[in-house]
Amino acid sequence: MQSPRLLLLVAVAAVVATALTGCGSSSTPQAAAATPSASSAPTTPSSTAPSSSASSAAASSTDGASPSASPTNPYGTMSVDPPGPNDPVLTVTGGSAGPTSFTLAQLEELGTTAVALDEPFVKRRLAFTGVPMSAVLDKAGIPAGATITTKALNDYEYANLASALTGSQALIATRRGEGPVPFDAGGPIRIVFPESPPLSTTLDAWNWSMSSIRVTAGG
Repeated sequence: MQSPRLLLLVAVAAVVATALTGCGSSSTPQAAAATPSASSAPTTPSSTAPSSSASSAAASSTDGASPSASPTNPYGTMSVDPPGPNDPVLTVTGGSAGPTSFTLAQLEELGTTAVALDEPFVKRRLAFTGVPMSAVLDKAGIPAGATITTKALNDYEYANLASALTGSQALIATRRGEGPVPFDAGGPIRIVFPESPPLSTTLDAWNWSMSSIRVTAGG
């Protein structure tokens, strides 16, 4: 007959073995969700999901959002003072007109267009007013065959042929609704697209808080 001490040891060993087996079969919780970015941002509510690939072989973008996104605000939360009436909001270089800077008023003097669209980052229908990219490039003397790079305040960049952006009716938005574009909504200026052109589904091209355009090839 086995002693009570021996029976106790056998029981303890069985409990330990069961615990170890349970640990080996449990799954590890997934790491914290990634911060939204321009190439992994929420998709538009339309039936065609936006693609993060560009529509042209010349297209490219730096990693990350423009500017850095957060789980609560896809546009980021950097603190920047709104531009004054005489402060340039956009600088364009590499064209035949030489370096050119625009205030908000000077941009809008080139002629504005209004558009309502399904904004793919906040998934809401919004109204924007802005200047066609084609008008800005024409003013700066940048040909359609040039490769241009749009740059944001946080150094995010997107490059493509000028003709790809103008052919997709890129609009440099200066107003959202009846007022200026707030910085925490991608202001003071940002690129938006109507809903049907090719680049409207390329999220990398929607460069917000844009500060400059430069020619990087073929100027």
